[in-house]
Order: sequence, then C-alpha cells, then structure tokens
Amino acid sequence: MCVFEVDIPGQRYTFFENAEAIYGKSGQQILRDLEPFSRLSPPEYQAAVSAYFSHPGDAEAIGAAFQEIYAGRPASYFARMRAGNTAFTWCKIDVTPIMENGVPVRMVGVVSNLDSMFRTTEQYRIQAELDLLTGLANRHGLQNRLEAALTAGKGALRLLLLADLDELKAINDHCGHLAGDEALLAFSSALTEHFPEAEVIGRWGGDEFLLLLPPLEEAALLDRLRPFFDGLCEKPLVTGSFGGTYLSAGTAALEPAFHRADQALYDAKRRKPAFSMAPVEFCTCQEAIPGF
Repeated sequence: MCVFEVDIPGQRYTFFENAEAIYGKSGQQILRDLEPFSRLSPPEYQAAVSAYFSHPGDAEAIGAAFQEIYAGRPASYFARMRAGNTAFTWCKIDVTPIMENGVPVRMVGVVSNLDSMFRTTEQYRIQAELDLLTGLANRHGLQNRLEAALTAGKGALRLLLLADLDELKAINDHCGHLAGDEALLAFSSALTEHFPEAEVIGRWGGDEFLLLLPPLEEAALLDRLRPFFDGLCEKPLVTGSFGGTYLSAGTAALEPAFHRADQALYDAKRRKPAFSMAPVEFCTCQEAIPGF
C-alpha cells in the first residue's frame, strides 16, 4: 500500500510514500508529473488528475467518494489506478478529509493494491460461467449474457433458437459416455461454426443448447440447419432438432419467448431431426415450419 496527501485549496498533491508498490513509479516522479495541474481551473484540474490516475469506467465510484470527502466525511472505494502511462491496478482507496472551520483543506489517503485478488476473482467468475466440456457458456453464463444482450438491444428483433442433440442417451448406452462427450463436442463445434454471428451461444444443460441470433430469413436459417439434419459425423451419427421463436429486446420478453421456443423444440423432437418455429404475433412467420 501507499500513502498520499492532497492540499485541496491549492490543488496540489504534497506527499506520496511507497508509491512504487502501487504504481511502479516513485512518489517524487508522481509529484513532478502532477505539479503543472495545480495551475488549472478546478474542473480542468479534476479532469486532469482523473485521467492521470484512474480508469474512465470508475468515474462514478470516484465521483461519489469525492462528494463524501467534500462534505467532510471519510470515503472508501474500489478503482483501477495508474500513474500516467503505467498499467492499471485494481485498488482500494481509503480517504479522510482534514477540516478547518467546517471546510476540507487537506485529505490523506491510503491506496491498497488488490489487483491479484480482483483478477483471481474474475478468473473464477469466468470459469463459473463456462461449460467444462464444450467451453461454451453454461446455464448460469447464458442467463447473464442473455440479460445483458437484451438490455442493450434497444428493441431489436432477435431469434431465440433452442437446439437438442438427438439420441444422446442412446449414444451413451450403446457407444459409451466418451462417445457421448465426442457427440456433444461435435454438435457444439458445429453450432459455433454454422452460426458465427450468434450474439449468445451456450449449453443450456444436458443435450440442449441455446443461441440468440439476428432475425434470419427462414430459408437462410434452414440452409444453416441442414447439416444438423443430414448428420454431422457417422460414428456415432450426430443430428439435431431445433425450436425457435422471435423476440424483441428487453428481459421481460425472455421468459415467454423461451417457453414458445421450448414448445417448438418439443414439437420438433417428436419428428426428429426437425425444426419448428413458434408463431408470434409481431413476426412475419405465423405458421410452424414443417419438420424435415
């Protein structure tokens, strides 16, 4: 960790101790870098110091902390920190204002290096959202990615496609679980290959996969699906059944859309390998597409 002090009215950092532990740069060098900023106007000074030290993505947390400091209250926050051109490091910053006549005139802070902990946590989070066999998103990862994609979609129409690997139990029973794993891998790889534009793709669970796609024309979609109906490999034969529906952006539309796609998939699985599209009021497809 390192310790720093700021002269608030003078817009001047006056002290840095052990800065190398955080920034890889000496406190003396940091003070020299910051010296010209003291001659800026207050808004320019704040912008220059923020650009020098912090990641733009942490501006909200830093702004909230400084509101507390200017109100005379201590503040703590997490942010990615650097010193000019050094690399960003995840840190915890604890700052205490020094008051005179009810006005903050100085602030003293401690910066703690938490980069290793944050990066390890992020690795665990990523691993927790991945299916170990296929490397695609697992159910938990799919839920998070679907919500993010639909929230950011701004009303765009999407195609929700559910895919089912046919006869996985039979493959496991007659050819062994290793063959079943190979079939799942072949199926997931083919989904990735034939739908490179998928915004979200992953293993929903067991032998089912989920994709969020642009609203493909039915003919184009069926062309993409034909290899799954014809068989992706021979030993064992890997084929798939699919159910789809259109949905608009917004997380509220996801649950009913998933139910429609699931019902369409169930219909397709009865005639597998097949494809069925659930009719939706606001889409151009009002009739289920016949299975193959």
